[in-house]
Amino acid sequence: MDAEQALSELTEISSQIELALIFDSRAELVGTTLADQRVAKSLAFGATALFACSRRVSAEERGEPTQIELTYPEGSVLIVREGDLYMLAVTSSDPITGLAFFELRTCLQKLIDVKLKRRRLGIPGLRLVAAPQTKENEHEATDSDYEKDAGD
Repeated sequence: MDAEQALSELTEISSQIELALIFDSRAELVGTTLADQRVAKSLAFGATALFACSRRVSAEERGEPTQIELTYPEGSVLIVREGDLYMLAVTSSDPITGLAFFELRTCLQKLIDVKLKRRRLGIPGLRLVAAPQTKENEHEATDSDYEKDAGD
């Protein structure tokens, strides 16, 4: 399973998820349902910064946050962390947030499980990509820890 498959499955089973993106701790995109890569990268950067800010304001004994919810009348922005992967999702209004968080975590865990299984089996090159290369974005690298297993 790659990021595109995981996101497709997520949006198919969850009618409350309007858009979603997966990124790493450096805010590098792994996958997105958005067509506009600049918007997706901006959202990933903002979500990473929000996690960093929340770490600073929380007491050290609480540890690092695992999820953040921003609620608006039109819907919610949900951000979850599993390992070194993050997912941001925008929901419709009045979402069932517990279920949405569960679905986001399940999606991320599937990707992590695939990577670990491939590593155990010695299968190189788990490749999760954000979008196909085009003339507009061919200079943008999608190098993340999830594109190559070398050195893991």
